[in-house]
Amino acid sequence: MSQALGSFSTTLGEENRQANARRLKREDNQSRPIAPQANKRVALGVLNQNASRQRVQPHRAAKQNCGPLSTSGCGQTGSVGCGQAGKPTTGFFVPPGASTQFSIHVDHQADSERSKEPQVSSTVTTLGTERNRQAISIYGRTEEIIDSSTDSPMVLDTSLDSSDDNQSVIEDIDAHGDSVLEVAEYATEIFQYLREAELRHRPKPGYMKKQPDITNSMRCILVDWLVEVAEEYKLHNETLYLAVSYIDRFLSSMSVLRSKLQLVGTAAMFLASKYEEIYPPDVGEFVYITDDTYTKKQVLRMEHLILKVLSFDVAVPTINCFQKRFLQAAKVNSKTESLAMYLAELTQQEGETFLKYVPSTIAAASLCLAQHTLNMQPWTPTLMHYSGYTLADLLPCVQDMHRSFQAAPSSQQQAVREKYRSPKYHGVSTIQAPATTPTA
Repeated sequence: MSQALGSFSTTLGEENRQANARRLKREDNQSRPIAPQANKRVALGVLNQNASRQRVQPHRAAKQNCGPLSTSGCGQTGSVGCGQAGKPTTGFFVPPGASTQFSIHVDHQADSERSKEPQVSSTVTTLGTERNRQAISIYGRTEEIIDSSTDSPMVLDTSLDSSDDNQSVIEDIDAHGDSVLEVAEYATEIFQYLREAELRHRPKPGYMKKQPDITNSMRCILVDWLVEVAEEYKLHNETLYLAVSYIDRFLSSMSVLRSKLQLVGTAAMFLASKYEEIYPPDVGEFVYITDDTYTKKQVLRMEHLILKVLSFDVAVPTINCFQKRFLQAAKVNSKTESLAMYLAELTQQEGETFLKYVPSTIAAASLCLAQHTLNMQPWTPTLMHYSGYTLADLLPCVQDMHRSFQAAPSSQQQAVREKYRSPKYHGVSTIQAPATTPTA
């Protein structure tokens, strides 16, 4: 019993001590002074005014008599000192020599003053003599052109001077191509592709020697008849060139009887018109122009045979494809253009002479001879650039074409001359051939 009373008195004494401790703590808190509130920083104020404001931290209000952290305190570096000369300080102490406010550097120099010419070493500027320098004004700025031919320590290549003269006269014929069909940005690649394609699809030059029953004169008569057919049905020149190309490529691989030669020509023209024309003549029209010598079935079967022999490669470059490009580069008048077309079409009848030339060569030679005939410069640097041919490259073809030009009035086949006698083509077939040819 005495043990129970002892433990109870011990517990009661402990609770009384805890209650007294809590009461003393509350009284102590109430007796403490309230710390002053810190001044709020003015938003968007002047930097100098903000920097000069004193900062008082509430939880350090009781330490106002102590000095700040300084590098020269009470004898120890980095310790909390007692201010300068033992004076109590408030806020933060700024070491001597430090700036007490922010400073912003403002560049008042104008942009025009900052853009100065680069300083060049005197080693470079003293090259050459003063009389060899020319001052030119470029965009309001004076620069010096130094004549490198004298007093220069460097050996410069001056071989490009002559090429610059040629480059200056070459006109960009694709710069102002407004037509969507001209595709000026791809003109160079297209022309290069056509040059490669004409080599792949050219007929064999001497194929007529292996034909047992037909001759070059028969071929000439056939082409002359096709010219009349093209004029009768108002077909494009490209259709005629394609038909002649199909005939020569077919005869390079197949032997044909003379009785079937006109059938080959009819089927080739029918195929070319379907490829090139918007409204090609019906097969019955081609049967009619043969005076019903062949039937529709025969024409269609021959068309099928031609496609099989040609491996369906009917999209081939012709003289007309290259001639348009060269005429655009030459910028000639319509009369010169018609004369070049006339000379090129004359070559279609003479396969024995002109099958050894690719279409691009014939197109370039026809323009060269046409300009020479009309007393113009035969070949210009611009034409040389865009055709890839020099005048020396074209001379053999030009000479053969000149002979055909001279012999055209006395030829038995006059369909081409009659075609270009019309006012539509300025009657260029009546122009007399020149006595000479261009010389390189």
